[in-house]
Amino acid sequence: MGPAPVVELAGGVLARAVVDPSLAERLSAGPHVSRDAARHWPGYREGTRSVDGVIAPWVGSHNALNSYGDDHRQLRAPIAAALTRRRVEAMTPVIESIVQDVLDGLEGTGSEQNIDLVQSFALPIPHEVITRLLGVPAEHLTAFSAAAAGLFDTSAGAEEMARSMGAVLALLDQLVVSAREHPGDNLVGDLVRAADASESPLSDAELRDQLMLIIIAGTETTVHAIGTLLVHLLSHPDQLALVTSGEVSMEDALTESLRLRPPIASVPLRFAVRQFQDARSGEEFDEGEPILVHIAGAGLDPDRYPDPERFDVRREGGSRSLAFGYGPHLCPGAALATREIVIAATRFLDRYPAARLAVAPELLEQTASWISNGYTSIAVELG
Repeated sequence: MGPAPVVELAGGVLARAVVDPSLAERLSAGPHVSRDAARHWPGYREGTRSVDGVIAPWVGSHNALNSYGDDHRQLRAPIAAALTRRRVEAMTPVIESIVQDVLDGLEGTGSEQNIDLVQSFALPIPHEVITRLLGVPAEHLTAFSAAAAGLFDTSAGAEEMARSMGAVLALLDQLVVSAREHPGDNLVGDLVRAADASESPLSDAELRDQLMLIIIAGTETTVHAIGTLLVHLLSHPDQLALVTSGEVSMEDALTESLRLRPPIASVPLRFAVRQFQDARSGEEFDEGEPILVHIAGAGLDPDRYPDPERFDVRREGGSRSLAFGYGPHLCPGAALATREIVIAATRFLDRYPAARLAVAPELLEQTASWISNGYTSIAVELG
């Protein structure tokens, strides 16, 4: 198969699926690969390549994810400036309070009664955190989350995807207008102030696309990361004991969970800026050729991770993965997301030390997507 086989995506798009972690890191960090379809995907740029369905939202927006070079640095800088360590520390007690409130809401559940860990725990926490962080009006969050979830559904048709995209953009337009008029003491206000203070202030459309990236990254991916981490721990009692005893940190358990089953399997798309050959692997890429870094596949590479299907919180050599990106596209919200996931999993296990999965992990329903990578529901007995 090789480190970068050709795969066919929605709409007949042929892409190189990179499953070798070292090659993925080199491509992600180097100058030969871009995420900017408007500049580096010839067919898309010239209008001869029609893109619809699931790929359209991922290549059609203009934000820090889908940009290259100086443009990327300009778009990423306001987000990085707003997501400082100070912001993470300020949000920590807020996250603790939100998690405790969600756990308190489970108190009426009988010990023999099943709960859906996704709907009852993993989902409401990121939604409430992003509401507080961004200042998103609570009355808009449910509608936004439903629309945003549609962007990850790779089984959806072009019309469904267009509806989801339209609903997301309409809600974000309202948020941008409100933030422009009254920038609050929240991440959106910080983003507006940082963007306006830059040498090239962002337009409303650029701010909207930036917010779409932040909100989707802060909800869908975090929901799956929380749920999957708890599935891994609850289905491996020996590994759970290492964590609850303090012998291994929850951060290390999360790192291993992200390697084994990252919340995003792959993100469309990257493009070869010019024709080049990777010196180490010998793989050749044509100018403009679409490239799909397969995060989930790279995390299962046996050369880097011996016995890769095994969940091992003490994995020798560490469990670093591409779950939070790599190189220039390393997620600026990684520290905040890690803090949120660790607090959620730790407090759940503190409150319910006898919790167990109600069904075998292989019977859990998985998301119908080659982008989003998690469970649609997780039946748990609280014990």
